[in-house]
Amino acid sequence: MPVALFPGQGVQAPGMDLDLYDLVPDVFDIATDVLGTDVRELCTSGETSGASLASTRWAQPAVLVCSVASYRCLVAGGATYETVAGHSVGEYAALVACEALTFTDALTLIAKRAEITAKIAKRTNGAMAALLRVDVEDALRLCEEANVTLAADNAAGQCVISGHADAIENALAAASASGAVARRLDVDGAFHSPLMAPAAAELGDALSAVDISRPTIAFWSSTTASPIGDPEKIRRCLVEQLVGCVRWRETVAGIALDGGSELVDVGPGRVVGTLARRIAPQAEIRFAADLLPAVAAS
Repeated sequence: MPVALFPGQGVQAPGMDLDLYDLVPDVFDIATDVLGTDVRELCTSGETSGASLASTRWAQPAVLVCSVASYRCLVAGGATYETVAGHSVGEYAALVACEALTFTDALTLIAKRAEITAKIAKRTNGAMAALLRVDVEDALRLCEEANVTLAADNAAGQCVISGHADAIENALAAASASGAVARRLDVDGAFHSPLMAPAAAELGDALSAVDISRPTIAFWSSTTASPIGDPEKIRRCLVEQLVGCVRWRETVAGIALDGGSELVDVGPGRVVGTLARRIAPQAEIRFAADLLPAVAAS
């Protein structure tokens, strides 16, 4: 069963557009109209007038645009997918792919989400850190001791924690002392933690004004690590996503057990595909960056 996996924030980089504009110019043109900035230039050079990929405000919508563009190119080239899933904000691209959200609505929502989370981040002095060589049970114990939150369970031995900056520093020291590899992430807030509760409330208001349809193919939520078809449950999960853990290891493992034999990283970078290779080594892992040149040549 072919599966499309969509990355979240963190994969953004200049050149992430992969020359997709020549194949699907409408995706970038629509995004430029909705977002009010030259999205093609933003994704190509990393900056444009008043916008930069270094900012959460622009990184999240840029990743969405490039992910949707990649997906549409692959489908136009003959690829078919029976299941979609997204890591954190990658769920918005997944929901466009399964036709639960229109591209325009997804752009509007992701721009609002980025604006809200950036605003709350400035108020809360939050931080995030990656933990390597630590299993999720030990990470959870560390979170309880340091008063931080497990923000992402990405793969075996790879977790992310989130919380107040001082608490994260204490957690980093404790993790290092226990033999884990720990490093602070270059982000501007404590995403996927209770510190984002005010942002979740605001996003809920924005989501209430948007139509969500039943997915046309299976959509797996990385918040629940399960397939969801009911539009209202999807709406609630998008709110819960802001304060809850990204259960990526469980999500990909569940998809593989459900028959996912070909997992395609549909978007910039190779992060979610590389994680999937560790989670489901029995599956074939492919990357949009490798597949798109053949589509362009056809």
